[in-house]
Amino acid sequence: MTGTFLDLPPWAALAAATVLGACCGSFSNVLIHRLPRNLGVVKGRSFCPQCGKQIAWFDNVPVLSWALLGGKCRHCSARIPARYPLVELAGAACAAVGVLRFDYGPEGWGAALLLLLLVNVALIDWEHMIIPHTLTVVGMVAGLALAAVGAGPGLDRAILGLLVGAGVVLAVSWGWKLARGMMGMGFGDVMLMGMVGAFLGPWAVPAVIFGGALAGTVWALAAGRGRLEGTAKLPFGTFLAGAAAVVLLGGNELAAWYLGRF
Repeated sequence: MTGTFLDLPPWAALAAATVLGACCGSFSNVLIHRLPRNLGVVKGRSFCPQCGKQIAWFDNVPVLSWALLGGKCRHCSARIPARYPLVELAGAACAAVGVLRFDYGPEGWGAALLLLLLVNVALIDWEHMIIPHTLTVVGMVAGLALAAVGAGPGLDRAILGLLVGAGVVLAVSWGWKLARGMMGMGFGDVMLMGMVGAFLGPWAVPAVIFGGALAGTVWALAAGRGRLEGTAKLPFGTFLAGAAAVVLLGGNELAAWYLGRF
């Protein structure tokens, strides 16, 4: 670890990044709940979905509040799903992994942001079969901005990656429509791959699409007990998000291993 965060010792810098990630994970819970329901995410404090009571700040401390409340709302005792602290822990993990893998500069924070966006996309698409454009548009802008300050693949390749990522999925989707009479993938997947391309560059796009298709096929076979249903809907964004995380964190090593086999 060559860098520090706010000139802190390495262990304290990592702890601070992890706490910051947990707070971002707490905001992710707001996004995951509200975006698919077309609820505002900027105005309005967090509230209990069961009784509608606002949640006080001391009941909104990541992970800790859920544990102290025994996983229940203070007002109505409704169960608070374990997903909430798990997403907060995922946010902490995204920040920690990002800075440990790429250090505390724009590269590390960019990786942490991409991982957190992918967590949001994966969970929303898995539950609702949609990918909110709010997330992917913010991701595209962030990916290009980070590339402009020297992170990621560089600005030229980030722009090309955005165009290639979105363009390839759009072409595949329209090709499937021409062949089968239905869209192969939704526009949310198009935007998602545009975001991934902006962060990772054009050469990562084929690997992410292949990895997502492979994971989705395995899941569909398992869910269908060895049979693929041609009309079955698949939360493809969830599998693309997982593949993008793998390519981000280990793409170079996987490519070197694969090429070394030949």
